[in-house]
Amino acid sequence: MELHDLAKDGIVSAAEAAQIGIGPSDLRRLRRLGSVTRLIRGWYAVHPPNADRPPWEGVDHFDTERRRHSLLTLALIRSFDGRAVASHQSALVLHDVPLWKSDLSTAHLCRVRDDHSRHRPSALLHPAFGGDPVLCPRGYLTVPVAQAVVQVGLVPSRPGHCPFPLETLVAADAALRRGLATPEELDAAVRAHGRHPGITAVRQLLKHADGRHESVGETRLAHTLRVLGYRFTPQVWVQAEGRRWRADFELDDEPVVIEFDGMAKYSGDLVNPTADQLRAALATEKWREDRLRDAGREVTRFVWAEADDLRLVRSRVDAAILRARRRVRF
Repeated sequence: MELHDLAKDGIVSAAEAAQIGIGPSDLRRLRRLGSVTRLIRGWYAVHPPNADRPPWEGVDHFDTERRRHSLLTLALIRSFDGRAVASHQSALVLHDVPLWKSDLSTAHLCRVRDDHSRHRPSALLHPAFGGDPVLCPRGYLTVPVAQAVVQVGLVPSRPGHCPFPLETLVAADAALRRGLATPEELDAAVRAHGRHPGITAVRQLLKHADGRHESVGETRLAHTLRVLGYRFTPQVWVQAEGRRWRADFELDDEPVVIEFDGMAKYSGDLVNPTADQLRAALATEKWREDRLRDAGREVTRFVWAEADDLRLVRSRVDAAILRARRRVRF
């Protein structure tokens, strides 16, 4: 039996490795060869020989961070042997809920029974959350998704930083869209954390949670539009020349469509789209934009780096409103 045959979800303990004759010196050698990587003391992730890449490496930086965090969290859950469950961003990663600025260098868990907290390298153990855990798709226990959604906005986004409440809204939109939480469950989770510092900001943001937003970028852009005072509806169906599609946002008081241009919109499910595929997708977007203008709407677009720029968003949206009004006048 090989070490990778022994691994569960890509993870093996030193004690399990010893059962097939692989001791500490062998594990150190395998680490140097890149066949295993140490997650926490006594727990390792294993690179199967037939895999294209190790389980701790993703297709890009963000995917790599999530994969490594997932492995770290699973190792910790197994090491606590039923005494702790995944919480905060760790629970959301295991449920495949998108995040934006969460610290994925540290795993978060909640104790099952007692109220003691503990901090150790790469892990933060919180007191029991007072509810029943749920199973993530891999079969590991976590706090309910609604609880994790609220929790993630109450902890620092990065070491040494302040909490980032908007992360709760990012996670809430995704959880609602995927049916992993309900508005009622989110309300109950807010009440459960009612005495926690920072809950006021989280509560205010969750009033705007909307499962119609289809990406982190759309959640961010919607938040910016609200801060600027625009009234809008997300995912509006539009039709032209016998074809029907959805626009990301349309202003309620003006014939202006607002689109968020993430690369996923153009690449679809493709990991590495070809230049021809991207050109075809962009041509389709251009056709849609032209048809919207033919139908009397104005269109303005934003990319990832622009979604939080208040001055830029106001400038472009106001310019689109002015163009739309000029159309009506002339």
